[in-house]
Amino acid sequence: MINDRMIEIEEAINKLTIELLVPLRTSKKVNKEAFDKLYALLEELKELVKGEVLIRRKLAGLLFFIYSSISAEGEHTHYSDPIFIEAGKLEDYLSKILWDSPFGKGF
Repeated sequence: MINDRMIEIEEAINKLTIELLVPLRTSKKVNKEAFDKLYALLEELKELVKGEVLIRRKLAGLLFFIYSSISAEGEHTHYSDPIFIEAGKLEDYLSKILWDSPFGKGF
């Protein structure tokens, strides 16, 4: 079930997109404050979607766009670079939001 808070989170993430991506693309810098806001929203979202069958297509697309953009920037960096680290951290969040993995549950 899609609730109002999920839509609010989606809108907040959408507003953060410029703060997240413009510094990465233009100066190869991580806006730590924007990423911290993103992760707080993703943490809440992770709990809201737990056990849900569906999430909004717009939300999934937005998360994919942000991840693929950051990942593309991270491909041109060393594994210890902040961009590469943020891409990995975001991937971890998205795997928990977009997939209820049976691994790690004793199977």
